[in-house]
Amino acid sequence: MKIDRILAKLETGSGATKLLPTVESLVLTLSQRTRAPGARHFWRENLRRIQYANPNLPIVVNFPRKPCPPSLEIKFSNAEPASFSLSQLSSEDICKRLLEKAAPRSS
Repeated sequence: MKIDRILAKLETGSGATKLLPTVESLVLTLSQRTRAPGARHFWRENLRRIQYANPNLPIVVNFPRKPCPPSLEIKFSNAEPASFSLSQLSSEDICKRLLEKAAPRSS
């Protein structure tokens, strides 16, 4: 069935991870006029898995008209926000950086 394939894609792969409960929100900024293939692939593929695994997590995607470097900001309830540039990064690298900062550490 088609729904089984869709769910299998959402439940596996990069980004299909529960984030720390202290993560309040994610803010992804992608300019409409800047090429950023890694960031765009992250937005289409990995961010959907993150949203599925964390349904109560607010995720905001900004598309400013003016050219700007792509960035991801992680807002925490108990710490300063973490922000990093997504320029020249693949979607896998972006997902790894996000999970390093916002996913629980397994022992």
